[in-house]
Amino acid sequence: MFRFLTRIFAAAAILCFAHSASGKADPELYLKWHAVCLDGSSKEIDGQIKKFEGRIAADPADHLAQAYLGSAKALRSRETFWGPSKLKFLKQGQALLDGAVKSAPQNPRVRMVRAIGYYRIPEKFGVRQTSLDDFKLLIPIAKGTDSGLQANERQAILYYAWLANKEAGGATAGDLKKACHMIAPTSRYGTLTK
Repeated sequence: MFRFLTRIFAAAAILCFAHSASGKADPELYLKWHAVCLDGSSKEIDGQIKKFEGRIAADPADHLAQAYLGSAKALRSRETFWGPSKLKFLKQGQALLDGAVKSAPQNPRVRMVRAIGYYRIPEKFGVRQTSLDDFKLLIPIAKGTDSGLQANERQAILYYAWLANKEAGGATAGDLKKACHMIAPTSRYGTLTK
């Protein structure tokens, strides 16, 4: 009986791996990989970059992986000390993010990754307006409940839109903060918007 169950679990694991390796976008997995990039060392970020590159090699039309790869490259620039390398990673990240949005302009997750990523890039690099423009398109989607986005994704959009609009002196910043909080008051973003 134990051998039989072991074989079933092994077969299920192979099927799960085959499904995930099929190139189908996996937002939760990509978010997990990207989280490592947010606080990771250059070596850890490089490992996540390879994972995203592997997904894109398996499915060149996986624009969400492309967007996350762009964000990972931009974050990699933060961990680089030599100026020309910093700029190289940042430009690679920007090209990947812009390419992903150009290829999938109606995909809110792809646009969300670029909007938040560009918000985090210092203003001197000239991408803040693109972030604000992305947020303008994303805000109505995030406020709606039938977008297909998870609550945490909707809150992330509204949270960073609030920060970006507050910095830009936008009149709707307070409404964005309130909308973010109302989705899930006790969540991470909910507590940040009390």
